[in-house]
Amino acid sequence: MINLDDYPLLTIFVVALIVILGASEIGRLLGVRATGRGGDDVSTLEGATLGLLALMIGFTFAMALSRFEARRDAVLNEANAIGTTALRARLLPAPQAAEALKSLREYVQIRLDVTQGTAPEARLKAAIVRSNEIQEALWRNAMALAAKDTGLVRPASSSSR
Repeated sequence: MINLDDYPLLTIFVVALIVILGASEIGRLLGVRATGRGGDDVSTLEGATLGLLALMIGFTFAMALSRFEARRDAVLNEANAIGTTALRARLLPAPQAAEALKSLREYVQIRLDVTQGTAPEARLKAAIVRSNEIQEALWRNAMALAAKDTGLVRPASSSSR
């Protein structure tokens, strides 16, 4: 099965345009041979075909724009979450704060390496696994610290006042 995500949009466009125009020209030549007269209605067919191609390109750009906006929002949300986590980690006691910030730096570096480079799928999966491990370690450390010192965590009922 052909995966169109592996090819640039310009390549797909050029190939589709060549196929459509080639099919139109072959059809015109077959029509001229069968009837013996020039095809006056071919320009209407070509116009309709090119209009359909323009519609397909419009839908493609609309989908690409929505994916871009979703990705931008996801990156912004993740950056805000990392920033909030870093601020909260600074409130921890000295040894746990340094460890949490070190883990966050590693997490950010992994995420940057994944997003900035075209990593092979195996490396991408390993990076995701490592990201999840770091998240779990941060959560376990926070839970262990909260179990040791209940003064670090406010009860939910007192935060609503």
